[in-house]
Amino acid sequence: MFFPIPLELKYSGTKTNLPTANAALIVINLLVYMFGWDWSVGPGTGLLSILMYGFCHCGFWHLLLNMWVLWVFGNPVNRRLGNGFYLLVFLGCQLAVGLFARIFLPVGLVGSSGTIFAVMTLALILMPSALIETAYLAVFPLTLLLGVFKRPKYGLNWFLSWDIITVPALWCLVLIPLMELSSLIWIWSWAPVAHLLGIICGVVAVLMLPKQITGRRSAAGI
Repeated sequence: MFFPIPLELKYSGTKTNLPTANAALIVINLLVYMFGWDWSVGPGTGLLSILMYGFCHCGFWHLLLNMWVLWVFGNPVNRRLGNGFYLLVFLGCQLAVGLFARIFLPVGLVGSSGTIFAVMTLALILMPSALIETAYLAVFPLTLLLGVFKRPKYGLNWFLSWDIITVPALWCLVLIPLMELSSLIWIWSWAPVAHLLGIICGVVAVLMLPKQITGRRSAAGI
């Protein structure tokens, strides 16, 4: 098993403008959790649940992990897109995942994980030269594979390994979908499906954003 936690997204670019929209979204998630509201989306749930499910979480650690990842990746994306476009992309991706869950999932879904994977995808595509400082915990037998590339310092590390590494954004653009696909294959659950759908939504969002934001060029190079 492998548990990565992103610590910081290191990138070049302006960092002076405040990511107000991202901060507001985090506050909304915290308030919904504090008041104990539940808008899970799934078979037979109301239309409001298609949006509001993303602000609900099934426990403190679920909330904490999601909000931390949203803070790490959401702030740079918010600065890049501006508050208006960031909110539009965030809520649009949340609606897309919620609509999928409402139509196809046989069980209820809560949490902003799918939308956060969309935000992560935007960050990796829009800032391909960025570096992601990541802490990880690896458990046997994956530690054996890690030991091939870097010999463990202590015998314990053949069974339990931890470290802080820096990973290029482009690598993560490949590794994250592969990790979710492997989770889907080895231990089936609907969570990786929502995560993969979020990744697809992130790619679509980049293609739909104005070129002056994404830096894309047309086929003619204009």
